[in-house]
Amino acid sequence: MRIAVLSNVTTEVLAGMLRKEHDVWLPPGFGAWMETALAPPDDLVAFNPEAVFLLFDSSFAPFDAAGVASAKAALERALPAAAVIVPDLADLADATGGFTDERMWKLASMPWSMKGLRAIVDEIDRLLRIMREGAPKKALALDLDGTLWSGVIGEDGPDGIRPFAEFQRSLKALADRGVVLVALSKNNPADVEPAWSDPRMVLKREDFAAVRVGWDDKPSGLVSVAAELNLGVGAFVFVDDSPAERAQMAAALPDVAVPEVAAGEGEAGLLRLLLRLARLYFPELRITDEDRRRAARYSEDAARRGFAVGLSADEYLAGLEIVVDVHAARPEEFARVAQLSQRTNQLNAMTNRYSPEDVARLAADPRSFLVVAGAADRFGDLGIVAFALARVDGPEATFVDWAMSCRAMNRRIEHAVEERAEAMLAARGVSVVRAEWRRTPRNAPAERLFDSFGFSVVESAEDHRRYVLNLPRRERLRHFARFAGASNGGDARNG
Repeated sequence: MRIAVLSNVTTEVLAGMLRKEHDVWLPPGFGAWMETALAPPDDLVAFNPEAVFLLFDSSFAPFDAAGVASAKAALERALPAAAVIVPDLADLADATGGFTDERMWKLASMPWSMKGLRAIVDEIDRLLRIMREGAPKKALALDLDGTLWSGVIGEDGPDGIRPFAEFQRSLKALADRGVVLVALSKNNPADVEPAWSDPRMVLKREDFAAVRVGWDDKPSGLVSVAAELNLGVGAFVFVDDSPAERAQMAAALPDVAVPEVAAGEGEAGLLRLLLRLARLYFPELRITDEDRRRAARYSEDAARRGFAVGLSADEYLAGLEIVVDVHAARPEEFARVAQLSQRTNQLNAMTNRYSPEDVARLAADPRSFLVVAGAADRFGDLGIVAFALARVDGPEATFVDWAMSCRAMNRRIEHAVEERAEAMLAARGVSVVRAEWRRTPRNAPAERLFDSFGFSVVESAEDHRRYVLNLPRRERLRHFARFAGASNGGDARNG
């Protein structure tokens, strides 16, 4: 990959190690990271990095955190296709014995030992892999007594506990960038309820996508929450101050990450632990609007499930009052398209994976037709849930990608998206649309996607199926959505 490295120490040796696997850009001179970030030079812009790493080590060269934030924001504005990443080198140093070597500072104005350099290279490679494939962990399940507050609320009462306010603020910051918070507590629900309205509490009940308070074992509670949120248990990290609860969770659900919690260190230990968890499982890479709204969407999904009780499928879908906005992909949406391509496995006809740069290049191709679909209903905004990519050759178009997030499945939103996409293709003079489904280990829900759209099968095998459709079609697709705005009928050429 193409990566740029800015640092408050010299990085030539590190860059040489990284160049074994990547193209690396370094700024000229020493100590010019802030100037470079605030006014990226033409050669950096032309290099067009996929990721920019800001590496700061305070042990040998102090830096200002506010300045780093300003630099990151400036780089994101100047290089919108790049992920601007600030690895937590302090935590990496704590986890790596012999991370620094004073002799290296004297010889090369660089604090890191060869062991430290290898750790940084491994960390950069790990973060790039997460950037391409998505973070394996999405949710943080937390105990309450001894974790969100000191004391035992069932014994000490709501006035006898002390909320860990700083720890809760750090948790809220994680939630604000898309980490799903879940509470698992062995307590009487009536004892816990007053805590949510305690003014000393930073986190409120609505900050948690799910809460399980009772006397069932915590692995069962986590399995229940995972099913409710449509997440695999492997997407969870579990934090509990009780060694017995941690041991039970690790034994029952080995795919759940169960970190050790230092005994007797209170909130200070929890804060150090959270820095480690953020680095290992929830790194701040390229955060989309959909990521930021993830926790809210789980609450909205719970409201939808409650609304569905007692209704037929058609009554439920009609009552949702779904609105779909299909439009040509805009530059600010390229990261989300890439994210959908990388993370959507079920309703994904071809399962091609793209980076934001790949998406930008495809959108700029005059033969491309790239549309995205946003959806909303009476309970909330689902955000960008689907994209379709076709190659247009005169009167023929061929879908080379058609993917929709699993959170929008089973509402016939895909039929609304397809109807609008076909109208947009017809406006470009397309009269024949071709498509293909290719089998992957997890995309069975997409196997009959184009059949449901009314396409005719022209070739069928165990691992793929090819289709054709003539426009205009004779019958409209049946869906329960209305379309938003006039932009839906616009051209999808050049993004």
